Amino acid sequence: MAMMEVQGGPSLGQTCVLIVVFTVLLQSLCVAVTYVYFTNELKQFAENDCQRLMSGQQTGSLLPS
Repeated sequence: MAMMEVQGGPSLGQTCVLIVVFTVLLQSLCVAVTYVYFTNELKQFAENDCQRLMSGQQTGSLLPS
């Protein structure tokens, strides 16, 4: 009887599962925010590049050869 467990808190397995679920949700949120940010940046870049092309200011590629 000296080795009785305390029946108040969650078990170690439940705690680990909660930590894993929280980590996966946080990572999913970060991926979604990054996707939205870079999608917006890509649209802005494409619009600016298209406007420069239409106005004749595009002299060549900015990429090194």
